[in-house]
Amino acid sequence: MLPEREGCKGCKRCMGRARTKEKRKPSSRRTRRRKPTLRQTPRSEAGILPMFAHDVRTALTGILALGELLASANLGERERRWAFDIKTSAEYLAALTTLVVDAAKVNAGALTLQQQTFAPRRLIVALEEALNVRATTKGLRAAIAIAGDLPDYLIGDPVRLRAALENLLDNAVKFTEHGAVELEARVKPLARGRVQLDFIVRDTGIGLTRAAIKRLFRPFTQASLEIARRYGGAGLGLSIVKRLAKAMGGDLTVSSEPGRGSSFRFSAVLPIAPQEQ
Repeated sequence: MLPEREGCKGCKRCMGRARTKEKRKPSSRRTRRRKPTLRQTPRSEAGILPMFAHDVRTALTGILALGELLASANLGERERRWAFDIKTSAEYLAALTTLVVDAAKVNAGALTLQQQTFAPRRLIVALEEALNVRATTKGLRAAIAIAGDLPDYLIGDPVRLRAALENLLDNAVKFTEHGAVELEARVKPLARGRVQLDFIVRDTGIGLTRAAIKRLFRPFTQASLEIARRYGGAGLGLSIVKRLAKAMGGDLTVSSEPGRGSSFRFSAVLPIAPQEQ
């Protein structure tokens, strides 16, 4: 190889050597370690929240068991009602925990509905008991109407169905100061051994404007700032309930008038259990 000439400032041979040295030099970007971050991806949230829910449900299971024991003990009528209220409140918290976990699963695309046989009439009776407790506490009337042709057994996800309806009923009681809250269950026969269940939750509460209804199903959004300040809440429940309804082949819709109340319709398409067909 020929030696470099003195004073060489740009010949091809020298420029090539310079480029080779630059390629061999490790990049500071590659060697720099990434700093840990507290930001979680949707999939990581879907893994953390179920663990959190498990811990919460463990405590709720104990509360439910104690409530049942107290309710079956030799108590007076007033104390028995208190024990029943404890049990009902714990069941509601369990349903709320289910909705929180489902929010993370929906965002991560990991929500899977269960397919098991359940008795819809029994589920509605449980909802009626919970509604009576909450409505009586606020001095409201509670009413339940169940279609006479409701099948005895269906196939679906009763845990999430109840959680969704509990959320609607809780909102109805929350935003109603005087009057009543009603739950009506309708059924519409469909082809291939399926039915469409329609659950209508009506209240005589504050009602909603058209502008508020447009914002209603957005995550972490309340109908208005005034409602958020007065009644609180994260504004997450209805967006999850609507997604659950769509996952069950139905939808969640609302009709309302300010000052006169609201009516929410939750629909789901479910197969009839084989023994009922």
